[in-house]
Amino acid sequence: MFQVLQQAVCEALQHFCPFHVSYKELRVVTRTQILAAFRRFEKGDRPSSHRKPKRWFVQGNSSRLYPLKLIYSLATELPPPRFHTNDAKRELTSIGFIVVDVTTADEVGDHFEDAVRWSLADPARRRERLSKASAHAPEQFVIQRVFQRNPDVVAEVLSRAKGVCQACKKPAPFLKKSDGEPYLEAHHVKQLADGGEDTVENAIAVCPNCHRKAHYG
Repeated sequence: MFQVLQQAVCEALQHFCPFHVSYKELRVVTRTQILAAFRRFEKGDRPSSHRKPKRWFVQGNSSRLYPLKLIYSLATELPPPRFHTNDAKRELTSIGFIVVDVTTADEVGDHFEDAVRWSLADPARRRERLSKASAHAPEQFVIQRVFQRNPDVVAEVLSRAKGVCQACKKPAPFLKKSDGEPYLEAHHVKQLADGGEDTVENAIAVCPNCHRKAHYG
């Protein structure tokens, strides 16, 4: 009954969104196809039309995580714009693969900032929640996605700055206890997550305030 209803919904969506494939067209993936797609991905094969993966990944045999939609696309030869992430999640989990939601620490921080803004906007409910809140903060585990930055780029940028923030033009706010050097932070003008290059030309040395402003201002 559930599959019949699911197919009906998919067919209805197909009527209004003809660029997406039908439910029947999606029921073609096998474990052999997915394993072959892993190998193709490792060799550098990519679908002709795809976006940079951000959240959903599928675990391979060696525990390596592969981009879910790209793998499904390589396995089925369907372009990523023609199917939903939920389609790929359903198909791969149904044949025994583990699908992982990769939420980064930065995204957790963004959600927290949003929650703070909502709390500031409603003092009455905030005080009510505080009266019932636990004093112990719960733990949350996240899968951290990081870029392996070139330390030489950071060192060169800090060296060129000579202790002066390249944004506000003021001296570093303090000296580091470890080595007595001015404390500045390397900032990529175009973020690596947005396709920016890890080069000296794309990085500047900034004080902590200007670094925060660059990301949240």
